[in-house]
Amino acid sequence: MKDFLKSVGFKALVVVALFLVGIMIYAASTGGFATIPATIVSAVVTPLQSFAAGIAEGMHDFMGNFTDSGELRRQNEALQEEINELRRNQIELDETRRKLEDYKEFLELKDAHSDYKFADGKVISRDPSDKSYNFTINVGSLHDVEAGDPVITSEGLVGVVYEVTLNSAKVRTILDSATHVSAYISRSGDGGITSGSLTLAAEGMLRIDNLSKETGATVGDYVATSGDGGTYPNGLPIGRIVSVEPDSDGLTMTATIRAFADIKNVTNVFVLTDFAQTAESEPAE
Repeated sequence: MKDFLKSVGFKALVVVALFLVGIMIYAASTGGFATIPATIVSAVVTPLQSFAAGIAEGMHDFMGNFTDSGELRRQNEALQEEINELRRNQIELDETRRKLEDYKEFLELKDAHSDYKFADGKVISRDPSDKSYNFTINVGSLHDVEAGDPVITSEGLVGVVYEVTLNSAKVRTILDSATHVSAYISRSGDGGITSGSLTLAAEGMLRIDNLSKETGATVGDYVATSGDGGTYPNGLPIGRIVSVEPDSDGLTMTATIRAFADIKNVTNVFVLTDFAQTAESEPAE
């Protein structure tokens, strides 16, 4: 019996008994014995209810954040679509502005040369390995473009068409060593033939050969097409002289020219499909 009174089990029974007595005394003072079961249940259930309420509140906050994230994502998608639309509009605006600028240049050229007939072309491809900056444009025989037609911008001569399909044409620039143009120096009247080289092309330049030793050509003079041979009309601007040097034979001079047209970066051109021949011009071969 002594051992039982000292055991853990006996001590546990005493604690439970004291707990029940305490509840009974509390119940008697607040509402009688009928409230004892409810009091016991309340003592057990209330903490569980508080715990469950906390979980529910946490889940509500989590779902609220999830919903907010979804709404933010939808707003971001809508904003991105607006940005994309603005970009598309800007591209269309730039294209319209370019066409208006081209049309203005066209009218200016047309006013200055009423005999010119044009095809408005856009550069659609270049060969990156081509050091003479030859290119392909998006007009061809359907637009009355033919091999041998001059290619220009409002700044000056760019090159000549050398191959044509229905809807495209290949252009060889004046910087190419295979392009030769009859030209003259506007101030002095001296004439010669232009040609290119890879070294000069890298600088956007070409040269005019076979100038007389007594040429009056000097740095700053303008060079234009002479119209000889009929391939190019008279008076198309080519470039400005940056140097004049004697040839090795000592009989002629060569002038280096910087082209007026930005041939390396040109994007839009005019093809001269027809023009009035000058009296001294000969039909193209």
